[in-house]
Amino acid sequence: MAKFKIILILFFCFSVAVLAVQRPPYTPIKLPPRKPGVTSEEYNKEVKKSIEEQKREERERDKEYMNFMANEAWKNLLKVTETQWNLIEPKYRKVNDLERDSWVGAAGYGNDKESFHWIRASGSHFHPMEYKAREEMPEVYRITEELIDLLENEKSTDEQIRKKIYALQKAREKAREALPEAKKELAEVLTTPRQEAIFLIRGYID
Repeated sequence: MAKFKIILILFFCFSVAVLAVQRPPYTPIKLPPRKPGVTSEEYNKEVKKSIEEQKREERERDKEYMNFMANEAWKNLLKVTETQWNLIEPKYRKVNDLERDSWVGAAGYGNDKESFHWIRASGSHFHPMEYKAREEMPEVYRITEELIDLLENEKSTDEQIRKKIYALQKAREKAREALPEAKKELAEVLTTPRQEAIFLIRGYID
């Protein structure tokens, strides 16, 4: 797992170094105008909400930029045209998503019961699930967050936790079972030994 994440980080670094595409300019935070009759408390809440929304929009732009950089790096590495990439990308994404779903979990930090906190995907900066509602998440992420809810609730029963453990195991197994066929579909759209070699080395085909 750690090796897989390291590869992803190195690949993104490669994309930045090779392409040197200019990042979208940072947008300064703008404070909303204070309307007449609005109390300091009301205005402070409005300011806080506005800042959070602007930061969210900035991170979404950064995500789009990083996705663009990664796609450009793939096209450069594979030496494919835009048309060829449009055939390969959905197959590659499918394999990537299934690989992710087969192991998705959550990290945590803190040295004791009082300070320990789970690091949820929905609250992690630049994570694909950041800001997503539960119903918008892939099944494995949704179940993981629901299991964390149970672990953080002192009133949760062993039966509730056990049922959610089983659900997460089934969701991961479902992804693992679908993975071989997805890898086969990806292999079928590759047209050169170079493309096959790259995806083989990266583990996206067998």
